[in-house]
Amino acid sequence: MTRNRTRYFLPILCISLLLILCACAERSNVISGQSNTSDQQDSLIQALIDENPDRALTLVDSLTQLHQIPEAKADFFRGQTHYRLGQELTAELYYKRSLTDDALYQENPPTYYYVIDQLSTILTRKGDQDGALTISTKGYAIVKNDTTQTGRFWTAIILHDIGYSQMQLGHKEQAEKSFMEAWNSLKGLVNESPTFDHLHMWSRITYNIIDAYTSTEQFKEADTWLQQGDEAIGRMTASPDCPTATAEEYIAGLNTHKALVYLKTGRRAEAEKAYQRFLGTTYSKTGSGTIEHCEYLELAGRWKEMADLTPKVDSIVQSWGTPPSLYYLKSYLTPYLKAYIYSGRHHEALQMSERLVNLTDSIYNYERQHNAAELAIMYETQEKEKQIAEQQTMLKNQRYFAVLIAILIMLISFVIITLLRLRNAKRLSEKNQELEEKNRELTIANERAEESSRMKTDFIQQISHEIRTPLNILSGFTQVLTAPKVELTDEERKDINTRINTNTTRITELVNKMLELSYIHSKTVIERTDEVTTVQIAAQATENSDISHATHLIYKLEFDPAADKMIRTNAESAARALTLLLNNAAKFTKEGGAELRITLDETRKMVVYTVTDTGIGIPPEEAEHIFEEFLQLDNYYDGTGIGLSVARSIAHRLGGDIYLDTTYQGGARFVFTLPDEA
Repeated sequence: MTRNRTRYFLPILCISLLLILCACAERSNVISGQSNTSDQQDSLIQALIDENPDRALTLVDSLTQLHQIPEAKADFFRGQTHYRLGQELTAELYYKRSLTDDALYQENPPTYYYVIDQLSTILTRKGDQDGALTISTKGYAIVKNDTTQTGRFWTAIILHDIGYSQMQLGHKEQAEKSFMEAWNSLKGLVNESPTFDHLHMWSRITYNIIDAYTSTEQFKEADTWLQQGDEAIGRMTASPDCPTATAEEYIAGLNTHKALVYLKTGRRAEAEKAYQRFLGTTYSKTGSGTIEHCEYLELAGRWKEMADLTPKVDSIVQSWGTPPSLYYLKSYLTPYLKAYIYSGRHHEALQMSERLVNLTDSIYNYERQHNAAELAIMYETQEKEKQIAEQQTMLKNQRYFAVLIAILIMLISFVIITLLRLRNAKRLSEKNQELEEKNRELTIANERAEESSRMKTDFIQQISHEIRTPLNILSGFTQVLTAPKVELTDEERKDINTRINTNTTRITELVNKMLELSYIHSKTVIERTDEVTTVQIAAQATENSDISHATHLIYKLEFDPAADKMIRTNAESAARALTLLLNNAAKFTKEGGAELRITLDETRKMVVYTVTDTGIGIPPEEAEHIFEEFLQLDNYYDGTGIGLSVARSIAHRLGGDIYLDTTYQGGARFVFTLPDEA
């Protein structure tokens, strides 16, 4: 009986192996056939992206449905197309989808490196520096092992991306190390192989390094990189392969940065020469050059010139079809509003304010759709990872079963079946537990996303309400003043003038709060070079705050004689943080009193400002929660919900802190500390 079974075992095993080999050969032929047409498809799609982006998207979708192009590459081309159309948020989503597994890297490593660089750039522009650092660090861990010339080229680019994010996050020493390594690496490549691609990328990262320092207001450090900028850009523009437009763009951009650095380091004559060199280029008259011109004027504080240029810049930006977003509001509309306000053009400022208000709903809807799409991609990524893990497990099981069946099928079949059932039951139980855990995590993540969305919605609605009220008042008085045959007494005109000034100040304060929102998460230390007394800070904060005009409460400023001393800090920032605390006290105190007291903490070497009110009070369990942005414990009171967040951020960057004294029961008491440094 055993001999008869053995007779059939070897033929069956040979037939099985033959079938497996045939299947592998067939798959190899399919892959080979696809690779023959891959280059042609890529060239056609890339040409359409440049010439007709809509047709490019249609072609990619068609090829995907016919399984003629891998899903990861299709997402890459979709990201390229939307980036070409100026739709960076949509491009971001597709770039992330193309990186959900290693398919793109396995097919074409340089394309994978390119996506990492593009995605890092998009996240940086959006203000997501942590996200940009995460994605570029992930790419660097892979590309640094590529020792080819192409690998070294992309290693330097991605390392420069890491340095830019580190600089924006306040990690100056790490950023400097990343910049120097990336710059020297590309310089070495240029010396080995001075192709235009190498020269152009060397110039690009040098320009970005200078921009990283100027954008973080490190003008002395930026000054040390100007010489490297001249070297890299000079080598590129001297190349016979360098297009004239590219040469002018980089030379003009370098001159705007030189002008800014010279201006901020006290060399006004050199700054003006560099600025005039920029104006003398053809690039300065282009759309991109005009945008860069306006950015320079803003950083230089030349508001009148910027206001004159604003209509042209606004027209250029609108022609790009940039979708509404907080990035669009912060990068374009808010600087325009500042230019109009600081140059005294109140009519244009009002129009721009109305436009800001009208855009809030569009921004909310657009970013909500983007966030929903991003969550969907995250979920899809988890599903793909799960499928890959299941496929790998299945493949391992198949190999294991094949070996066992080939050797032991006639001897221990019953034992194998029993063991398989037990193991599968155990795995099913483990999978069920993993699924339950993932469901719990997804539920928590969804709740957090909903809470974040709700707080942002409340903030936008509150800002809309806060701006509309003074706008309506200004509009009404404007109509009265401009109406024909309206005669007003001197007293009436004085009253109208007072109200116009009050509401204009109110709008300006709201815009300042919106601008301060971008600094909440900043870790940059505020420069402390002002010699000022502790009482002067308190007096300035009192004068700037709402509490100085409040008639519904009694306000007292008290201090020990020893506490009136000179300290070294940033007077404007310290007064601003204290002003926000006094505004908070005035808002929540309906009747009674508020007190500002100055003392010294000799143990910790701190100056202590204590702001006490007799308002509604704060529960001890909310002591940290109240410092979260957009949060308001009682929606009955007006406000944006960011005042305490901004105040604490300023305090931390001055080396101090702000916290709630939970032992006080008669209202609320906030403690603001500053280093006692002479």
